[in-house]
Amino acid sequence: MKWSGLTALLLVHAAIVLGGVYVMLTAFGDELERELDDQVERVERGFERDLERIQERIERQLDERLPPPVAVP
Repeated sequence: MKWSGLTALLLVHAAIVLGGVYVMLTAFGDELERELDDQVERVERGFERDLERIQERIERQLDERLPPPVAVP
């Protein structure tokens, strides 16, 4: 009878420890996901800004190559 009580106590202790580890890993995973999402958003914003700058340069260069407009009488 003494061993069954000790066994039950060890099982409860193991369940509590495993539950705590699960909660910590879940919190860590959530934080990691948020951090990765933030970094991806920053990279996407930088990439979009770079693309906009390239597009503006190309448009400016194309506009410079066009002949001046001629007035139609």
